[in-house]
Amino acid sequence: MKTRRESAGGVHHKKPRSAGLSVLIYDRILHPELFVADARKTKSLGEFDINLWLLAGGGHMAAICGPQMISEVACFPNTNLPERGLVERLPCKGDKLFDLPLGEDYHYYLALNEEHISEALFENSVQELLRLAEEQAAVLSHRRNELGQTEYLSVLVAQLHRRAIHVEGFHLLGEARVVIRTQSVLEPKLR
Repeated sequence: MKTRRESAGGVHHKKPRSAGLSVLIYDRILHPELFVADARKTKSLGEFDINLWLLAGGGHMAAICGPQMISEVACFPNTNLPERGLVERLPCKGDKLFDLPLGEDYHYYLALNEEHISEALFENSVQELLRLAEEQAAVLSHRRNELGQTEYLSVLVAQLHRRAIHVEGFHLLGEARVVIRTQSVLEPKLR
C-alpha cells in the first residue's frame, strides 16, 4: 500500500511550504521599538485611535486604542516580541477564525486566510492590491528585487463601518508565492 506522499510513479508530493507568518494577538499596546516599520499611519475612527504599521520584510502591526485596547501583529518568528499580554498565536496556514470578548462592551473577531497561488495570479494580485491601496488611501509597502519582481507587497486598510472598526491586511510574499489575508473587526456587543 502506498503512503499518502507517494504517487503511482514513486514521486513524493507535498504541499508547498508555508510562508511562516503568524498572527499574534495582544491585550495591550506593544512598544514601537520592537518593530522595524516600512510604513506607518495613524487614524482616528469613532472613539478609537488606530496605529497601522507595515513591517519590513512583510507583515503588519495594528494597535487599536480606546475604551478597549488590542494589538494584532502579523510577523515571521520573532524572539524579541514579549509573552506578556499575548492572548493568542495563530500560524497563517489555511483558514482560521478567532474571536475574543473584550470587557463587557466589545468583541474582537479575526479571520485568516493563506493561499498558495500561481505566478500569473501572483502578478495579477500585485496589480489589484496596488489599485486597492490607492483607492482606499491604505498603508502600502512594496519591495521589488533588482529584476523588478515583487519580493513582498503589504497593504493595510482600516475603516469604520457603523460603530465597528474593520482592519484588513494583505501580504503577498514572492518567494513562497503566497497571499495572506487578515480581516479583523472590533465591534460593540449587542445589548
